[in-house]
Amino acid sequence: MVAAGLPIAVGAAHAQKLLKKGDDITVCFFGDGAINRGPFLEALNWARVYDLPVLFVCEDNRWSATTASGPMTAGDGASARAASLDIAATQVDGNDVFAVHEAAARLVAEVRAGSGPRLLHALTYRVKGHVSVDLAAYRDPAELAAALETDPIARARGRLLSAGVAAATLDAIENAARDEVDTALAVADAAPWPDADAAFTDVQTTGAGQWR
Repeated sequence: MVAAGLPIAVGAAHAQKLLKKGDDITVCFFGDGAINRGPFLEALNWARVYDLPVLFVCEDNRWSATTASGPMTAGDGASARAASLDIAATQVDGNDVFAVHEAAARLVAEVRAGSGPRLLHALTYRVKGHVSVDLAAYRDPAELAAALETDPIARARGRLLSAGVAAATLDAIENAARDEVDTALAVADAAPWPDADAAFTDVQTTGAGQWR
């Protein structure tokens, strides 16, 4: 369910506070489509009321499945809504790896210092469809072309090269990442189907059996 992770994250953060877990915090990632769902405001309100150690991260990629988010979102989006609930929000270029790292580090430090919840609003763009079979033909080709020019990996690579990092070092990092993904896919493809009886594990029962 869209936005379902938000109240779960808030529950985890509340548990961390009650258990006095020290520097532990909860970080919750969600998209711009989630901010138009009730759990978004409910979760942020609860986090602010109880000053919970949680960092909300909105990956604002401008698309909610197959619908553009802009025409469906009133106001200025995630940052403005967080501010209306007295939660400090930071907006950042989500395609700038270094800017995201710097902003996230600062917000994590603030949450750990006991300042309550924070929200990181990362502005980016979804360059593929919602799922693997979605060709995303509903998008403006020019819009997609412009977004591809801001590819975060290419931008980070360019900055690192300018800083003196060897191209061979960056190639090795990228190749290692590709190998990791390829290995994960191979393991998944080779894995056996789960036992049918597993469908009834980790399922809550009311005792009467009517839900089964």
